[in-house]
Amino acid sequence: MPGVGMFHGLCHDEEGYGMKLKQRARQTYGTHIGFRRPRRNASQSDTYCEIDSRRCRPVGIPALRFHFKLSDYELLQAKDMQETFRAIVEDHGRGITAPRLPSMATLPFGIEPGWKRIIHEVGTARMGADPKTSVLNGFCQAHDVKNLFVTDGASLVTNPDKNPTLTILALSWRASEYLLEEAKKGNL
Repeated sequence: MPGVGMFHGLCHDEEGYGMKLKQRARQTYGTHIGFRRPRRNASQSDTYCEIDSRRCRPVGIPALRFHFKLSDYELLQAKDMQETFRAIVEDHGRGITAPRLPSMATLPFGIEPGWKRIIHEVGTARMGADPKTSVLNGFCQAHDVKNLFVTDGASLVTNPDKNPTLTILALSWRASEYLLEEAKKGNL
């Protein structure tokens, strides 16, 4: 079924609604094929962000500097994805051209840079049991500052395929209940 963004901008090219648009959509629908498989980012110590004291936002707040490196896992995942897409097209295709990598891809196998294109950045204050390798405990509470809770995407150690909002909400709820229990016990 057609969805939002279908027809490669047909609704921008054709004026209005009605019969003319419907006829053009029928001509266009089914003539394009596209594949997309978001990759799962691997958690690694050399991908992180830090305060950049040399750059400030317009209101004077220091900006973040991102350090980003793709792991072999991510590169192999993208390579497999491209090979699979190519095989699907070639196996089914009379008159179908082989896949073309996205124009914004600057990294191998059509990967889009995470710090520029992907909008669900997570994992900058990772959660875990060991204070040496994580900032937060399993309740999104800072290991070093007991009354500090970070309840956004920073606690996630990896990014899922889809929007992380529901996971963030669930972790926030869990952290809030824990915070309330600890406050009642006088532990904060």
